[in-house]
Amino acid sequence: MYIRSIIIEHLRNHEHSSLTCSPGLNIISGLNGTGKTTILEAISICGLSKSFLPGTDADLIQKGKDSYTVSLVASSDLGVPYKVGVRYVEGQRKLINSSIGDRMNPKDILGELPLIVLSPDFKEITFGSPDDRRRFMDALLSQAKHVYVDAAITLRRILKQRNALLQKARMHGMRPDEDLLDVLTASMIEAGSTLASLRSQFIRDFTPYFLQAYETMTTKNESVGITYVPDTAQGQFLSTKEDFSETYMLAYRSLKEEEIRRASTLFGPQKDDLEISIHGGRARETASQGQHKSLLISIKWAEFTYLRDVRNETPVLLFDDIFSELDGERTAKVLQQVLDSGAQTFITTTEGEKLIGALPENTEYELFTAPFE
Repeated sequence: MYIRSIIIEHLRNHEHSSLTCSPGLNIISGLNGTGKTTILEAISICGLSKSFLPGTDADLIQKGKDSYTVSLVASSDLGVPYKVGVRYVEGQRKLINSSIGDRMNPKDILGELPLIVLSPDFKEITFGSPDDRRRFMDALLSQAKHVYVDAAITLRRILKQRNALLQKARMHGMRPDEDLLDVLTASMIEAGSTLASLRSQFIRDFTPYFLQAYETMTTKNESVGITYVPDTAQGQFLSTKEDFSETYMLAYRSLKEEEIRRASTLFGPQKDDLEISIHGGRARETASQGQHKSLLISIKWAEFTYLRDVRNETPVLLFDDIFSELDGERTAKVLQQVLDSGAQTFITTTEGEKLIGALPENTEYELFTAPFE
C-alpha cells in the first residue's frame, strides 16, 4: 500500500495542507511546533480512525475552529485505488467515508490502510506498565484481525456494565443483583476468552518475527524473548478459548466476594501482560538504554513483517522523530531496512538535510519542509 496524496484541514496548526507523496521515502522536516507530527497524525486518523498520540479528537481541532477534516488517496500493492476521509465536528460522531462504504464505524477501516508507527513515546512498550504492552497487542491485532476488534469492543462494554453494577451496589450498601452479575460475567468470559486466545496465538506467531528482527538490528549475540502472561495463568500454559474460559470461571468463583467488596472486576484479559526478556531477565529491569532501543525497533520491525504477511499488503511506515533517539549505527541499520523493504515511509525530523546526507547514493525521496501548504 502507498499513499498518493493527503489533504489536511484545521488539524492542530494546519489550516489547509495538501501533499503529493513519494511511493518510497518521504522526509518531513522543520522546527519543533511547525506541524510535522500532525501530518503523521492525519495518516493515522485515516488508517486507525484516531491519532497515535494520546488525547481526544477535540484536542486535535485547530484553535478557533469547530472541526477537522483529513483525507487521502492510496493504492494497494496490486494497484487498486483506495480513498478514505474522516471529518470530526466537536461533540459529534466522526463521519468516515471510504472506498468500501459511507458513514462507517471506526472499526470498519482498521487494517484497510495498514500502518506501523514508531515514536519516542512508544519506548514504554519495553519498560513501561502492562497497560503499555497490552496497548501494543491491541493496536496490532486490531489491524490484523477483525474478530479481535469485535471481541475487544464487546469486552469493554461489558466491563463497564459489570463495574457499574458493583459500584452501584456498594454505593447503596447492598449486594448486587447476583443473577445479573452472573449474566454479565458469562458474557465477559465469552468475549474475554476469545480475546485472550487470540493474544496467545498471536504471540506464538509473532515470536519468530521478533527474534529475526532483533538478530538483524544488532550485531551482538544476545538472546531475547517475548512471552504472553495471562492474568489467570498461575504458571499454566493457556492457549485455547476453552482454557481461558475455564480459568476465568474459577477466578470468578474465588474472587466474587472480593469483587463485591472492592466494587471492581479483578480478573480478565484487561489485566494481562507481555514479558519481554533479554538474557533470561525482564528487559524493563535489566536492559541497558541501548538494548531498550534495539528491542523497540525490533518489535516495530517485527510488527511490519507480521502485518504484511497477515494482511498480504505492505504497511506504510510512520517514523516520528526517532533518529534523534538513535546513534549513527542504529540509524544506518534502520534506514537500510526501510529502503530494502520497499515500504512507503514517512519520517519527521528537525534535520532534514542531515538525514538526506545519510541516505545511500541515488535514493529517491520527497522532502517536505515547514511551513506546509
